[in-house]
Amino acid sequence: MAESAVPSAEGGSPTLKSIQVLRAVAAIGVLTLHTATEKVSFLGGEPAPFKNLIVGAAGVDLFFVISGFVMVYSSESLFGRRDGPQRFFLRRLARIAPLYWAVTLAIILYIYAAHGAQLWAIYSPASLIASFLFWPYPRLDGLAFPVHLLGWTLNYEMFFYAVFAFVILLPRRAAVATVCIAFAAFVTIGRYYTLPLPLGFWANTIILEFCYGMLIALLYREGFRLPRAAAWALGIAALIGYAAAATPTTDWRILFWGLPGAALVASCALSSKTWHPGPAGRFFGLLGDASYSLYLVHPLTFPLVRWTVGRLFVGTDAAWVYAAIAWLAAIAASVACYLIFERPITRALQRRLRAWQTKHAS
Repeated sequence: MAESAVPSAEGGSPTLKSIQVLRAVAAIGVLTLHTATEKVSFLGGEPAPFKNLIVGAAGVDLFFVISGFVMVYSSESLFGRRDGPQRFFLRRLARIAPLYWAVTLAIILYIYAAHGAQLWAIYSPASLIASFLFWPYPRLDGLAFPVHLLGWTLNYEMFFYAVFAFVILLPRRAAVATVCIAFAAFVTIGRYYTLPLPLGFWANTIILEFCYGMLIALLYREGFRLPRAAAWALGIAALIGYAAAATPTTDWRILFWGLPGAALVASCALSSKTWHPGPAGRFFGLLGDASYSLYLVHPLTFPLVRWTVGRLFVGTDAAWVYAAIAWLAAIAASVACYLIFERPITRALQRRLRAWQTKHAS
């Protein structure tokens, strides 16, 4: 693999094209796993043709490694600045919150419209509010899931952003070292002591995957590059690691899924060879741009596919066609969401944010 860059929509460092492609790979992995689950829950049987693709869940781990990389890479101009924490956190909030809040609100309205008062049998007002605040908080059944079930990952993301915002006051090397040491200590404490929410939630070993990405970005910014053959070997080793990994427990996923994800990111970002994507690469780059929409929106498309064409496949042997339609519909809806909602809203908020920060800096 190799690397080139394009201007960032967020106004920071240029976007690395291969990292955008890896975003697409991560989102497609999660989508494929959930498509298999949708097929089985609706039509029964085995999850073929997606059998054995539980590794699609590793897309989450790849996302976390990428996130750690991108935070260090894109914040190059903010390290050591007094206004760095504010600029960083507001930029991330403008990037993450609007789409998540919109989808969360849509789910709440759907639950209320379809099931009425049953909404209050699952959620308390506090748990609904916590869903919008990226705060791990138990529902009435005791499970600390937000309204959008996939939002559990964003609760980790926002925790990482908050910690990173504090350390960005430091120089780059010191900031990365501080987060890595703090996360390692926090996880260790969480393994030996039962911590209350939200600390017990945040102390999961999965937060160490952010550190993988941060360390790779540090190497990148320090000028370290891999020879082309070494980059390819590392990428192939990552794929072999995914193929060989059994479904890990929570404690071991940072090794079985996190390390292959880190190897894949390193092989792409640190390659000394410049990559110039062709049509397929540009398409996956678009999916990478839309990966956040794809991650959040795809569960909402499955009910629509059920209601429109699902009955045509009940009792047939063409369940895989239903799965393929659901998969493609999720891709199409997510790209549309990105182009129509996510990208315009993000760009508008980033422009306003830069104007506000410029005004108050002068």
